[in-house]
Amino acid sequence: MIFKFKRHIAEVLSFLIFIVTPISVKSQESDYLTKLKGVTDSAAVYDARKIKTIDSLKSVLSIISEGDCKRKFDVTQQLFDQYSVFKRDSAFNYAMRTKEIAETVADKSYLKQANINLANISVSAGMYKEGLDYLFSVTDEDIDDSNGSLYYGLLGRCYSDMADYSSIPYFNEKYNKLARQSRIKALALTAEGTFFNAFLKAFNEYKDGDIEDAEAAFKALLITHPGKRDEALVNYMLGEICNGSGRNAAAIDYYTKSAITDVETSTKESLALIRLSELLFKRKALEDASWIIRKAYDDALFYGAQQRKLQVGAILPLIEKEIVENVEREKRRLYLQNIIAIAFSVVVICFFILIFRQYRKIRKARKVIAGANNELEKINGQLLKVNEQVSTRNIEIELINGRLFEANKIKEEYLGFFFTEYDDVFEKFNEFISNIAQDIDTGNPAKAKSRISRYDLKREKEKLLHNFDTAFINLFPNFINEFNALMKEGEEISLKENQILNKELRIFALIRLGITHNEKIAQILGYSVNSIYTYKTRVRNKSVVENDSFDKRLLQNTSIRA
Repeated sequence: MIFKFKRHIAEVLSFLIFIVTPISVKSQESDYLTKLKGVTDSAAVYDARKIKTIDSLKSVLSIISEGDCKRKFDVTQQLFDQYSVFKRDSAFNYAMRTKEIAETVADKSYLKQANINLANISVSAGMYKEGLDYLFSVTDEDIDDSNGSLYYGLLGRCYSDMADYSSIPYFNEKYNKLARQSRIKALALTAEGTFFNAFLKAFNEYKDGDIEDAEAAFKALLITHPGKRDEALVNYMLGEICNGSGRNAAAIDYYTKSAITDVETSTKESLALIRLSELLFKRKALEDASWIIRKAYDDALFYGAQQRKLQVGAILPLIEKEIVENVEREKRRLYLQNIIAIAFSVVVICFFILIFRQYRKIRKARKVIAGANNELEKINGQLLKVNEQVSTRNIEIELINGRLFEANKIKEEYLGFFFTEYDDVFEKFNEFISNIAQDIDTGNPAKAKSRISRYDLKREKEKLLHNFDTAFINLFPNFINEFNALMKEGEEISLKENQILNKELRIFALIRLGITHNEKIAQILGYSVNSIYTYKTRVRNKSVVENDSFDKRLLQNTSIRA
């Protein structure tokens, strides 16, 4: 009953925790997000590399003579290009210096480039009116193929950004229309086969709603392995396309790739981090969204882009609010858990008191039981000893019975063998003596002598041994295989054709029958004692067991016929 109650409470607790915990889909951090985290942690290294390049250009600029205006303009332009995506104030200062140099030499091409520089940095900083002023200061006569695509591309970007920030539909439509017209003019002034030409075509298709064609074109641009800044721009546009079509996972990957390149090139004026943070926030990946939007905010502060600050300011409070709400929900969940834990504790304490009272009663009964158990253990110990003695005696009896069985079997077999051989020998000798007596009685001693000379004792001995071998193998049918099992590989005894036992096997056959003295074995087989010893030693040396243990192992391994 208690366990059922606890299980029911645990189920209620799990349900309560489920309803107070936010249902968040924590996106699994992709390889690209992991790499972005790594390059973000190393942002200071990339920034230091950028600053080193800038300092090198500044050193070159400081040693250029006042009269070499062309070289001074070129190096100042390079410094502007370095700062244009890195730091707004410094970029604006060098854009102004390009204008000062252009005005000093009164070169229209320099002045045109300087105004485009100032317009570029103004648009990047969100100063659209100032950007248009600088752009409109360039007359149509000053626009040619060398700078027209950059001019109209920048003008289209300015109108497009203004449309994004226009809440009134009239102005939104007006600026989008002007932006499209500018992009068409920019495209017309780009050379076929260049990156900018392909990018503008794909971008115009995207803005005109040809999403599939635009996506295919942007992907084709990536295959050409453009420069890092261009690659970041293409990845960002692919992210925009995927984001607009609801493919959030792919959009996250593209935005992440773009953001990685932006960090590696120290590009502080970037939208990729902001877009990536927005998507991660929608997917409830709050930890990733938080550190990414903070990186975007730090970059916006460092660069000085007002519109980026506004964009970050629109999402950062939402992320922080969601995080705070999660913390509050976690607090409420923990509070509920604590209340339930306290309730459980009270129940457990009550049970503990009841159990303690029962324990005291049980302890008294346990003492009585323990005393009885001690007595039983003593009795059991004595019974175990008796059982061990009985088991030992049983084993001894089994061994003795086995030996008695073998002895009876051997006695039965060899008594029969003895009487059979005795009858055979008796008949032969009786016949032999009768024949000799007859020869002597008939007065033919030469024939008697001839009969004696023909009697072959050796053959009779071999016949006797052959009969012994036959009787032994009949009694121990597996003796040869069991004997060879004790020998080393390659040292097994092989018998000749029609041979039952050889000399060595016959010696160990007598040992198996219980005849262990060398003198007795030598007497039975008709060998010398030294020969018996030599044969035994030779066999034991070829065995896999120690010499002293060979006879014992032989007795254990050879089995008598059942």
